[in-house]
Amino acid sequence: MKAESPLAIKICGVASVDDAEWALAAGASYVGAMLAPSRRQISFRVAAGMAERCPGRVVAVVRGAPPATWERLWGMPWGGLQVYDQPGAGWIERAHRQGYLAIEPVEEAGHDAADVWLLDGPEPGSGVMRAEELAPRPRHRVWVAGGLAPHNVGAVLSRWRPDGVDVSSGVEREGRKCRALIAEFVQEVRQWERVQERQRR
Repeated sequence: MKAESPLAIKICGVASVDDAEWALAAGASYVGAMLAPSRRQISFRVAAGMAERCPGRVVAVVRGAPPATWERLWGMPWGGLQVYDQPGAGWIERAHRQGYLAIEPVEEAGHDAADVWLLDGPEPGSGVMRAEELAPRPRHRVWVAGGLAPHNVGAVLSRWRPDGVDVSSGVEREGRKCRALIAEFVQEVRQWERVQERQRR
């Protein structure tokens, strides 16, 4: 699995192998393949193609998956699983055996075994920011999502100081991933990191 840079960047809802490769080459840490019901949902075949071409860098996003889908997930070269609706921690243990990051949304989390707790907005993928009163939980790696875009990610990073950021609609135009916006988003995050590093010296 690829080691994260100091701050992880995940571009979620990527719909093709070409876009996945491009986003990763542009500086993203991970791309998200939506296997959950969503306007960004893709077939398992396309998601598997991404994972095979970009091993350790694709996060499979799962919600309400039937047992047959779960069985197909195991053994693929994912970088992680992002799971919304599994009350037990059994999937996390198996994910770790496969070398995957286990990512849970914080509202439904509570499993200490999860690697990353995701602070998402009230409607994941909608571009709506989460409530300001929801505070990160410092014992876990925390990634922030919901309403992020190139113009505001620096302010969000300054407020929350997360371990990673997860963006989808904020790097889209007309419902499709926009490479210019992805590049701008990555640039804004890395620039924020450089400023923080200079301030620490």
